[in-house]
Amino acid sequence: MRNSKLLKITLTAAAALTFASFAESSAKADTQADIDAITQKIKDTEKSIKEGQEKLSKLEDLQYQKSMEIDGLKKNIKARKAQLARQARAAQVNNAGSMIDFVSKSKNLSEAISRTFTVATLVHANNQAVAQQKADQEKVAADKAVVDKAAADQAQANKNFNNDLAQLAVQKTQLEVKKANEDEAARKAAQEAEKKAREAAEKVADAKNERDAQNALKDANNAVASVTKSDNNNNNNNNNNNVAAQASTQQTSNTSAAPAAKYGSVVGYALSFQGVPYVYGGTSPSGFDCSGLVQYVFAAFGKQLPRTAGAQKAVCTPISESQLQPGDLVFWGTGHVGIYIGGGNFVHAPTTGDHVKVTSMNYYHPDSYGRVN
Repeated sequence: MRNSKLLKITLTAAAALTFASFAESSAKADTQADIDAITQKIKDTEKSIKEGQEKLSKLEDLQYQKSMEIDGLKKNIKARKAQLARQARAAQVNNAGSMIDFVSKSKNLSEAISRTFTVATLVHANNQAVAQQKADQEKVAADKAVVDKAAADQAQANKNFNNDLAQLAVQKTQLEVKKANEDEAARKAAQEAEKKAREAAEKVADAKNERDAQNALKDANNAVASVTKSDNNNNNNNNNNNVAAQASTQQTSNTSAAPAAKYGSVVGYALSFQGVPYVYGGTSPSGFDCSGLVQYVFAAFGKQLPRTAGAQKAVCTPISESQLQPGDLVFWGTGHVGIYIGGGNFVHAPTTGDHVKVTSMNYYHPDSYGRVN
């Protein structure tokens, strides 16, 4: 009986040891699930952005076609007016001062009837031309309004998708930081618990009586409980310790060309200026140039950057395209700069006559990249 009880206790301790060995993976399972969910949302949003850009491109083509149609109709209307003017002049023959004079100066009844018919035909044609002109103008206005509204709605939808993508990128970064913190805490807790559980299991095996075995088993269970408690504390405290977690992650991560981006939160603020016109030398929301936009956005987050694109590039840590994170800067030589927002897109103030907007790197590819320290 005694041997049976000791065997049961020993098996229970072994189970506790096995549980401790799996504590590390269970501690981070929920966070990884959240990361996977955010990653899927990012993929879905990137797909929506791509589809939205294709729709907007088609609408812009349609706008161009409608503009050409409008130009054609205007030319037709102008030609019609010229024709009416010629007809009016033709009716005023023999120095007749008006159409009435034209009819009244007929030499006989037959000529008067003929001239009256000519005048009536001219008046009818004139009325028809004016009515057609009005219909053409209304059609042009209606077509243009429909296309313009569709293009404006799609542009707003694209802007919303880009804003969503930027926020998702920030959320994913925060979750990655949280997971890294959990991994480190879980790893240490699991190692300590495994050590204690193993020692307790050895005591159970060496126990000379049931009471000693029970005490050793209690130690093994306490070791496992410490992992669970540590895991719960990590989940409760992570939201309050995000800043500390980021610092810890940066210190414990393996060496790379640059530390993790610290200014991912600038993305949402930068996107809020979409539509602001490009102004050469502009540094305010009334008008930006490329470096003026970057300087203004980063200043709102306590980071003072130089005024020009070349000077901003000089103070950044160079990184590769594969290391790009939301909040990093993208450069074209020393003459142009934008803010990377994730998903292969960046926000920038392009050029005179344009406005602050999001552009794909597939369309306008940078030649260098930098991380603001």
